[in-house]
Amino acid sequence: MASWLVLDWDQDQFHILAAQSSRRGVQITRAATWAHPEPFTPSTADRVGKALYEFLKAEKFATAPVIIGLGRDRIFLKELRFPPIAAHEEANLVRFQTGKEMAEAVDNYAVDYSHLTNGDAERHVMTVAARRDLIAMLQALCQSAGLKLHAVTPRLFGVPLALARSIQPDPSPLSATQLNVVLTIGQRWTELCFFRGDRLLQAQALANGPHLAGEVRRNLAVFQAQHAVNVELSGPDCLYVFGDDPAALKALKTGQPLPLGMLDPLKHEPDVAAEAKNPAYFAGAVGLAALWTQGAPRPVNLSTPKRSSAPVSVTRQRLLIYGAAAAVALILIIAGMAYSLSGKRAEIAQLTQHRLKTEKELADHAQERAELDAFKDWEQSTIPWLDELYDLTARYPYKTGFRVNQFAASATGSKKAAKEGFVGEITLNGITPLKQDKYVLELQTAMSRDPHLRPDLKGFKHGVADIAYSMKIEVAKQEAKKYDTRLVVPPRPKDDAELDAEEGGGR
Repeated sequence: MASWLVLDWDQDQFHILAAQSSRRGVQITRAATWAHPEPFTPSTADRVGKALYEFLKAEKFATAPVIIGLGRDRIFLKELRFPPIAAHEEANLVRFQTGKEMAEAVDNYAVDYSHLTNGDAERHVMTVAARRDLIAMLQALCQSAGLKLHAVTPRLFGVPLALARSIQPDPSPLSATQLNVVLTIGQRWTELCFFRGDRLLQAQALANGPHLAGEVRRNLAVFQAQHAVNVELSGPDCLYVFGDDPAALKALKTGQPLPLGMLDPLKHEPDVAAEAKNPAYFAGAVGLAALWTQGAPRPVNLSTPKRSSAPVSVTRQRLLIYGAAAAVALILIIAGMAYSLSGKRAEIAQLTQHRLKTEKELADHAQERAELDAFKDWEQSTIPWLDELYDLTARYPYKTGFRVNQFAASATGSKKAAKEGFVGEITLNGITPLKQDKYVLELQTAMSRDPHLRPDLKGFKHGVADIAYSMKIEVAKQEAKKYDTRLVVPPRPKDDAELDAEEGGGR
């Protein structure tokens, strides 16, 4: 019998579940909600972990391997299809394909995946990515709490198992042709998941507020329109809900077309449910415990993602035999080499004389070579700053109050930057109106699309009436013909005097 400690991370709290798994399934022994004493960030992970240790000790939770569930808003989720390839190359291909779908560099993310289908014509996988600093923060939390981190995984992968457990003994909703819609309501979040049987088709993170019913209705309409052509599927017959928020449930009853199916993930453990303040909050944790009870296939685990491995040679034993034969042949070859060694010594002497002559010629022309190298270095490190300034002007958002206070451009002296091709640097300091920092992000995104630029937003400094921002842009040398950006200046808005003149002229 295996024991698990499941931590379902909510906005500012953890839903903690102690579970035991066996061949008969999963049994929940304890459930508690713990609000961490301060915001959970990389800088506070150690202190929050120590506070978690004191809570588990006070609540008498037994130490066990930890499974941490992440919400939909903290992960990147995508279905991928690709032709069949060798098993040892699959992880690298999935990571490469995932990176093509992301706005940021994939190196900043931990990527893992699970197989949906493995046909002869193609592979179909569900890939999941989470930021590496987030995974490191969770690892630091467990280390400070004296816990062994076993897995980090999306909690929505456990929702179908929590659904199956809650509706037992009725197996029909999990049939391969049945569409199910499950809404999990948290403290300030909700997750709307669409499943075909137990396979995830779509998941959305929604805010728990007055517009929840409308968002659910809209997502239902879009989903049903996308799958209307598949006549083999049936449903959805109802909206399954893990939640006990009275206001949200009242709005859902009248704000969307499906009848509600209220579920309790702890209905098989009434004593545990009685201790929990909100049993529905533990749906994700119950599902993850059941998921790890199943064993194979291996669930998504972002703490130890799948990696490519070296292929196993099927001819290894043959190579051992061939190696022994080669050793015998090598001895014979060495004997032949000894015979020809004397002739090679004369050739070495001749080559030595040639080397000395060549070194003398190089020394005589050292100054010319140094000047030529210096010219090449200078030519490779020059940047057409007028073209760069024009392109920056064309990309700069034309918004009132969004301006530049300081602009500086210089050639970099870093050998590492020159080796990477970035030989220039632009420092940009400016001002944007309050609550309009999206203009800065638009500028950064516009420059990121240009491969010869590498913008780095240093941060924001909030003032009384505006926001100061700072950005460093690394510039690589490129051909003049690639400067093809066109500056389009919007028409100047009319001032009050011009508007009054037009109105007067009309009268």
